[in-house]
Amino acid sequence: MADTADHLAQARSLQGASEWRRACEEFRAAGGLQALGAEDLERFAECAQIAGFRDEAIAALERAYSMRAAAGQVRDALASAFWLWEAYALNGEFGQANGWMARARELGREDGGAEPGWPLITRAYGCIGGADYDKARRLLAQARQDAVAAHDADLLAFSTLLTGRALVKGGHVADGLDRLDDAMVGVLAGETSPRATSLLFCAAIGTCHEEAREMGRVREWSAALGEWLDRVPPFGGPFYGNCLTYRAANLRLAGRWSEALAALESACRCLEEGGALVLAHARYELGESHRLFGHVAAAEAAYRAAAFSGGPTQPGLAMLRLSLGDVPAAAAGIRRALGEASQPSARVEILPAAVTVFVAAESLEEAHAAAGELGVLAESFGSHSVRAAHARALGELALASGDWQEALPALRRAADLWRAQDVPYETARTSVLLGSAYRAVGDEEAAALELVSAREAFSRLGARPDLAAVESLLEPAAAPHSLSPRELQVLRLIVRGLTNRAIAGELFLSERTVHRHVSSIFDKLGVSSRTQAATRAIDSGIATSAE
Repeated sequence: MADTADHLAQARSLQGASEWRRACEEFRAAGGLQALGAEDLERFAECAQIAGFRDEAIAALERAYSMRAAAGQVRDALASAFWLWEAYALNGEFGQANGWMARARELGREDGGAEPGWPLITRAYGCIGGADYDKARRLLAQARQDAVAAHDADLLAFSTLLTGRALVKGGHVADGLDRLDDAMVGVLAGETSPRATSLLFCAAIGTCHEEAREMGRVREWSAALGEWLDRVPPFGGPFYGNCLTYRAANLRLAGRWSEALAALESACRCLEEGGALVLAHARYELGESHRLFGHVAAAEAAYRAAAFSGGPTQPGLAMLRLSLGDVPAAAAGIRRALGEASQPSARVEILPAAVTVFVAAESLEEAHAAAGELGVLAESFGSHSVRAAHARALGELALASGDWQEALPALRRAADLWRAQDVPYETARTSVLLGSAYRAVGDEEAAALELVSAREAFSRLGARPDLAAVESLLEPAAAPHSLSPRELQVLRLIVRGLTNRAIAGELFLSERTVHRHVSSIFDKLGVSSRTQAATRAIDSGIATSAE
């Protein structure tokens, strides 16, 4: 008995110190589920759920629920039912998740008063998923009242944050962000339990990033999440995996790509057991990281895995196809994604890539339509990142139309907005477009400054495809045989042995445009084959720096 008591005391101490895996070992040593009372079962369940011991967590929660229900302790039984719902829902097992909440509602109301908060939370999740935001807010207002009356910090934070999410998704972005901030104050103050803390961090970051496009808060909450994760031992499991996914999104925004890639690889491993609902998101983000690094096979594999998990693959897959010169596949993928996306948050994710892809496909009417819709969304979101994407889209369109004077102010505005948000990759991408515009109006010095800046950023990030493209633009701009700057770029890539398709991907052009440039090069050089063109380029010194 003494040993059992010692193990139990040690388990409780370890739980309080956030040593959840070790606490589970001590709870097992104290006799396991059959020997524990309701409170210790709930402690064991929390530790097991956080640490990724899903089956043990579910068994402990079921036993705790039964004990609380039998004793007439409705509020505590409902809390166990909610965490059972969470365990099943996180793995996409909604039948069992909803079954537990249906059983819990049969308990009635402990004091005959208002409907308890935790069942209201799960109903609100369903309403948000079904785009019934007004009903979600009504349910959450009731849950918040229950939380205040019961002094339940977890319930209060969930009801407040989900109210913010419903407001944001319903178009009331400023009010929604205020509610998110309110909820996160309690999280940062340590008022919420570890389980709730991890979920609330992810929900806040996800809402700000995917729904509100509010990068300042994404940075702030991601940094706070990182600090929290750094204070606790790595704990594995789906809760940890989901946290790593959202932390990685911020790391990539900040230019810490290698750290983001490592976090996403760990996240996918953690989510493979018990995290099916969010695994697709992690796999898509992994694909994005590999794409930006130029890891083509790994990116394709990650996108396929995301699709297998039931998640989206666009716009990342279209941008990968574009980088490989397969413009038709990129355009087809973007058109399909736009046809399926109905929510503003989904469309605002796809539209910037759509402009780039449609410009490459020389489908300027579709590109103008995408840019126009992006402009409308930029106003409704009130987000600097969406405004930056819209300004760059306008610049891309102006460049494609040869309207350099129209392109320059739009691109400068985009660059300023990205730079103000400290997003190095997007800033560098915009610098490349600015360099092309400056070169087109004859300001080679300004063009070189922008292109060198972009080259340094791409090199630092490890963005190999972008680096190769900007280096081709920075090669000496000789103009023998009246070749244009673009024709010189194409010629140097011919010297490197690239096909028309590969050149199209390198320069973000359509294959048809590349074919026209190649024909013009042949005419100006007086040659009839790629081999002759390459030989003439080398002999004349045009391509010396490309060898």
